[in-house]
Amino acid sequence: MPSETSPDNLASFIRQLDAATLSSVLIELAADHAVVHERLERLQLANQPKALAKVFRKKLAAWKRSTRYVDYSQVSEFGRELQAWLEQVEHAVMPRDPAEALALAEVFIQCDEVFFNRADDSGGVVGDAIGAACALWLKAASRCESPESAWHDRITTLVAADEYGAREELLRQSDLLLSEQALRGMVSSCEAQLDDAFAHSPTAPKRVNWPAHRASTALSLLSDALRDPDVLVRSMLRHSPSPNPVQKSRLAEAFLKYGRPEGALVWLEGSWDHLETTRRHLRAQALTALGRTGEAADERQRIFEASLAVWDLHAWLDLLPPREQEQAIERARELAAAHDDPVVVALLLLDIGDDSAAEEALARDPAAIDGRDYATLVPMAEALEGKRLWTGATLVYRALLVGILDRAYAPAYRHAAKYWARLAALAPDYAGSRDLEAPGAFEARIRAQHKRKSGFWAHVSGAMQADDRLSEDADE
Repeated sequence: MPSETSPDNLASFIRQLDAATLSSVLIELAADHAVVHERLERLQLANQPKALAKVFRKKLAAWKRSTRYVDYSQVSEFGRELQAWLEQVEHAVMPRDPAEALALAEVFIQCDEVFFNRADDSGGVVGDAIGAACALWLKAASRCESPESAWHDRITTLVAADEYGAREELLRQSDLLLSEQALRGMVSSCEAQLDDAFAHSPTAPKRVNWPAHRASTALSLLSDALRDPDVLVRSMLRHSPSPNPVQKSRLAEAFLKYGRPEGALVWLEGSWDHLETTRRHLRAQALTALGRTGEAADERQRIFEASLAVWDLHAWLDLLPPREQEQAIERARELAAAHDDPVVVALLLLDIGDDSAAEEALARDPAAIDGRDYATLVPMAEALEGKRLWTGATLVYRALLVGILDRAYAPAYRHAAKYWARLAALAPDYAGSRDLEAPGAFEARIRAQHKRKSGFWAHVSGAMQADDRLSEDADE
């Protein structure tokens, strides 16, 4: 049942309020919160795009003047502010005055240096906002009554001033503004620049040929805009006549992305050494798209037999007729019996319904369970508990706990305390063999080996006190 304060219930409540009550609340909020005041000010000017544009410019100017550094903990909120500004320009200004929206988007793009210099953008939210501004610029330009030929130079100027690699959407989404003919013209221009850059490349062997790099990047982005991987092929072959596996992968992915699997196969022949698994995955995708199901199934089988991953098993099974799927599952059991990673084996056996064998695989070599792989082990432990496989769940929780304590990884002590609590709860149901450490012996060993890790034991104590309070509340 939804909470009384859930978003849906809150929205219903607000819609039932009368105009006078809502007005009073908004006036109060506007007095206390600058963001609300700015939003209402823009709403007041909704039918005056020139005046509204001044308000948006005022906000941009405030961002430019600010000297406050936005650290990692605050940058997400800053990114949301930037995105909200762009969304409001698109919804409030562009329908009434596309030229004003274009000008605002362009000023925003040109502020990229300001935004990047005053924020920790390791999460990429500022870069995302610049990309959104580029898309807005293209949409607004498409609504302006200017000849198509005028836009090429404007885009080129903005891209040439890109010092952070954040304006790439101007080319990648240029099909929002330019016709295919105009885009082909840009491709020809960039190819000529690339040829010229190679003809006048730096003499020092380790110097980067920046003109060639910029022209190659532009061609890659225009390839996306045209949905034409051949543009990318021509660009790549100009500087790498014999592409390496990473480059071949990029070419194959481009052909697959734009629905030309036959073109992908050209780049998927031979062996890619350490990237052979990548080649096989791409080849299987191409063969499937071409309807060559039998060959794709063979490729998927080879991929699965090398990894024993559940996802790879299902990708193989999906290509097999029902009568062959059972044989494939039996093959999976055979391979699992000979594999030495208990977690991989247990995941596979749980997926095909052989639960007891999955638990036995974990019990054969508990020390081989890598407790640092919490992204895999936590859901596995929960799944084992759900199947009432108490021994298997116990061994996984032990590995998770030891993985944290042996590394003395204090930031994860609160998680370790949860695993400790789960182990205590599972202890009465534990039925492991004599070869496995009993719950009491395991607890005593952990207490002795890690008695000095006061931070961990403080979390354990806190969790126990919280449980006691819950029990008392329940009794009352």
